[in-house]
Amino acid sequence: MLTAEPVGVTDEFSSSDHPTRQALRGEWVYQDGVAFCESDPELYKEFKNHGPILRWPCELSDGAMEFEVKPEGCQRLVITFNGDGHIFRITMRDDEGSRVIGWVGKSSKENKGDLLTQIPPPKITAIDGQWIKVSLEMTEGGGRLQLGDYTADLDHESLARLKQEFTISFAAGSCALRGVSVQATNS
Repeated sequence: MLTAEPVGVTDEFSSSDHPTRQALRGEWVYQDGVAFCESDPELYKEFKNHGPILRWPCELSDGAMEFEVKPEGCQRLVITFNGDGHIFRITMRDDEGSRVIGWVGKSSKENKGDLLTQIPPPKITAIDGQWIKVSLEMTEGGGRLQLGDYTADLDHESLARLKQEFTISFAAGSCALRGVSVQATNS
């Protein structure tokens, strides 16, 4: 359903059925308010080194996102807002590649985005096997990001852009999620 009003999403994972959720590139299981998936190396290869993903449509500029995540043995966790290409992305990796990136214009091979933090997010290994809260508040090009104990104040045009899809994906190991919420605060 597309309307002129901002559209958010709430997913408590109470069922495998959800009106807007897409669960791809793996066998997602929903139990006791938790979505869980174990990475399949064959599917990872088949999808050109992309692991399991959950995606939801949304329609917002200013707003808030939050959920809890528990990665185990993951090589990376990727949280993305898309619209006209990638708009905003958080990547937690098991190497030195953890970063927060924003795109002012359409993402492409030439426009790889801007790094939004001087201190990168922690490695995914720092939170392995732990439930952590992930949240992002976005207002007029500014924002506040929380990944467990890590926080960062953000100031970038990407945060003010129209976001039309929210995704959470991971590579290797397994990942559990609960309480996904993406809500608009603009009108």
